[in-house]
Amino acid sequence: MKKQYITYAQGCAIAETGLWEIEQMEDDDTIYYDCPNNKLTAVESHLGVAKGIAAQNIEISVCPRFTLDEAVQWFREHTGIHIQMNSVERKRWSYDLCDINEWTDENGEYYNCIPERDGYPVFDSFEEAVSDAIDKAVEIYTPTEEELNMDDGQFPTMSEEEYNKLRDEIENSDMYDGRGKYDVYECEGCDHHLITTYAVKGVTPFVVTCPKCGKGMLHVRTLKAASAGENVIKWIRPTYEQYCKLSYGYRDHIGNGGLILETVIKND
Repeated sequence: MKKQYITYAQGCAIAETGLWEIEQMEDDDTIYYDCPNNKLTAVESHLGVAKGIAAQNIEISVCPRFTLDEAVQWFREHTGIHIQMNSVERKRWSYDLCDINEWTDENGEYYNCIPERDGYPVFDSFEEAVSDAIDKAVEIYTPTEEELNMDDGQFPTMSEEEYNKLRDEIENSDMYDGRGKYDVYECEGCDHHLITTYAVKGVTPFVVTCPKCGKGMLHVRTLKAASAGENVIKWIRPTYEQYCKLSYGYRDHIGNGGLILETVIKND
C-alpha cells in the first residue's frame, strides 16, 4: 500500500508550533521537507543532509515529512493528543481529539475530547479524516490573536541599544532577503487573500490570521511582481517606540528576529 504523507503546508505548520525539532528524528534515512535559504520551495531531503546543513549554520527552513501514521504518533508523544478514528458509516470516517494525560472511562477509552468542533465532520476516506484531524491538532498549538495580544509584565522589554543592535545584526546577516518579492497568503475558511512584501530582513510566519473570518491563512506562493492595483501589505520591524507599546506576544516575536504586518501598528 502506498504511503500517505502529510502535506508541505502541514509540515510547516507543525514546525511553526515550536514543538518539532530536527533532533527528534534520529534516523538518517528519514525524509523531510527543506527550503534552502528560507526560499519557500519544498525540497525532499534526508535527515542526514539536514543535520549537515544545520552544522554549517546555513539559513534554511526545515519541516517534517511525516506519513499520516508518523504524524499521529508524533502528536501522541510530543503534545499528548490522541487522534481517535471513528467508523461512522460504511467506508466513511470521523475522529475525536483526546488528551491522553487526562482520564479514561471504565473500559480504558478516552472520553475527554478536545477541542469543541462545529458539528461532527464525516469524510469519505480514512486518510481524509486523519489529515483533517492533524490540521485541527496543529490549531491547538498555533498562537491565537488573543495570545499574541496578551501582556506579561515579567517579559523584559529590550533596551533601545539592544533593539538597535538586533536590527543591525539581522540586516547584516545572510538571512533570506524577501524585498522585491511578493508572498501570497490564502485563507482556508473563505476566499480572502493577502499579498505581502518585506520592508526589511526578518522572519515571517507561514500562517497568519485571516482578517475577514479569523481562520488561518497559509503562504501558498511567492511572486516576482504584484498585479496593478493590488493592496500590498508590508512586513516591518517597528520603531523602538512602537515596539515598546506592543503586547508581550509581539515583543517576543520581534525579539526573536520576527517582523509584523504594518497593519498591526495602524490598528494598535
